[in-house]
Amino acid sequence: MKFHEHAYTKLIDLYNNHDHEVGSELQKMDPVTYGSYKATNCITYVLNVLSHAFKEIGDTQSAQKVWTLGQRGTELAQYLVTKHGWQGVYINPDVNHPLDAPDSSSSEHPYSHYLANKTRQYYKIPLKYKVINYNPTPKDHPAFQQLNNHLGETALNAVDIAGLERVKFGFGVSRGGMHTWLYAEGKVYEVHWNAIGADLYEATPLPMFPWLSGAIVIPADLAGVLPASAKLS
Repeated sequence: MKFHEHAYTKLIDLYNNHDHEVGSELQKMDPVTYGSYKATNCITYVLNVLSHAFKEIGDTQSAQKVWTLGQRGTELAQYLVTKHGWQGVYINPDVNHPLDAPDSSSSEHPYSHYLANKTRQYYKIPLKYKVINYNPTPKDHPAFQQLNNHLGETALNAVDIAGLERVKFGFGVSRGGMHTWLYAEGKVYEVHWNAIGADLYEATPLPMFPWLSGAIVIPADLAGVLPASAKLS
């Protein structure tokens, strides 16, 4: 089995079987109730999956290395790209009209797209592809009027998102690493650090993912499913 196959198997196993786990912040808030559970959070989910997959392919050094980078999601993504040949993919559902406008941080989404084109980086993560405009904000949505409404509606880019939905496994970061998650076949898999039981893990179709822009790094052997139109020029 290849790395991404081991990673995907572990991703799904933890998603389906986590009765022994609790969100790390919930455990801190109530250690008496949740002290016997194993604490987890968004980055722990990522590290459990990545380290498992590296071990399965016989790379114990990398399995240990990812844990040393675990508190810095962007550095972990950089490591996978520069040391293991993974490919960086910038993502943004609507580069001009972010759905979280007029939130104070909504301007990050158009600006991160500008930087992705100019520098081929997302918070120093090297990028080779971009998949954008896969969930355009409707013109009648309140957020549309808050930012760049003079640019008109964004055209749906169905081709590039279709290619990304074929990617079996990836590691994602949002807001410069503030949030980390896993990706598989069109869905974002994440852990909520203040939850337990059915609310602890969540799978969300990428177009519905509320963190909007960010980056996904994917093993090099999976990049072939992305169309040529997704390559950064």
